[in-house]
Amino acid sequence: NLFLERDSGHRIQIGDASTVFWADAAEADLAMEAESIFGALYGAEGADAETGIDQKTEAAKIGSLLAAIRNGQRLVQIAPELTKGVRFHVLALAPNAARLSIRFFFEDDFGNLVENYQRFLDDMRVEPPPREGFPPLWRYLVETAILGKRENVPPNLAGEWMRAILSGRRYPMTLLANVLMRIKADKQVNSLRAGILKALLIRNFNRGAPMALDTSNTDKGYILGRLFATYELVQSAALGSKINATIKDKYYGSASSTPRKVFALLDKGSANHLSKVGKASPGFRVNLEKQIGEIMALMTPSDAPYPASLSAEEQALFGLGYYHQRSESFRPKKDDNNSKEETS
Repeated sequence: NLFLERDSGHRIQIGDASTVFWADAAEADLAMEAESIFGALYGAEGADAETGIDQKTEAAKIGSLLAAIRNGQRLVQIAPELTKGVRFHVLALAPNAARLSIRFFFEDDFGNLVENYQRFLDDMRVEPPPREGFPPLWRYLVETAILGKRENVPPNLAGEWMRAILSGRRYPMTLLANVLMRIKADKQVNSLRAGILKALLIRNFNRGAPMALDTSNTDKGYILGRLFATYELVQSAALGSKINATIKDKYYGSASSTPRKVFALLDKGSANHLSKVGKASPGFRVNLEKQIGEIMALMTPSDAPYPASLSAEEQALFGLGYYHQRSESFRPKKDDNNSKEETS
């Protein structure tokens, strides 16, 4: 009950589950240090909003350890005392009528837990990264919720994902289904969702998903995602950014699941848009045509360029390719005198 209190520094809200944690060690100081690090990494209630550090702890010491952990340094090198004899416990409790249900109980050495968290960070890294730096788990979970509300996070998904992160096991496949569903409904692939897609591809499908734009990647879904983002750039260059509905608003869902029905139409529309761009900026039109040609050159001639359907795995690659290409294409170019025209 003490740990369940708000601002206890031992509680994380994961979906509808109140998740509490504590360390067991021969020395109380080591247990408190491990608890402070875990709370900061996962966003425990009562932690500082900006640094993620409980104000009752030694902020400078914990802060340096957090930075080292997030940079991939092994715990045995930066805090060897925490890797031996520190046992860590995580308990997730959820309401169930008049009782409580245990979503999961996890126990392991603190060193193993930190290694699994670092693996999670590596899985989620994308370029450009999230603006908030290292978002807490609940922030990622919001991307699976209707209307982006924490109370709408699927309850079982939250617990299963948390347990997968702690143990280093495969992520729940319901995570992929929910993220793809939200992307199609919201027509939005942000850095958080792109990170989730990349993580699923790596851990669940054993795919070498790129962290940043990979212009040599020949995965069909990734290529189509890049091509769709380029068509969106062409439309924006021709009509401006204030049109009522872009091709993303109209066609993202069908393009990412049944591309054959959509891409021929998009290709035809891009020809008209390129013609309009050419009248105002011939050089920019040449660059856009070159970009489209380079992407299409990656397609295998023996296969149909636009498959009838894409699997869930390929849809994840589509979303990742779209995010990478769009981030690169719509990024302002500081040293380019024509950057305002090209990115408008």
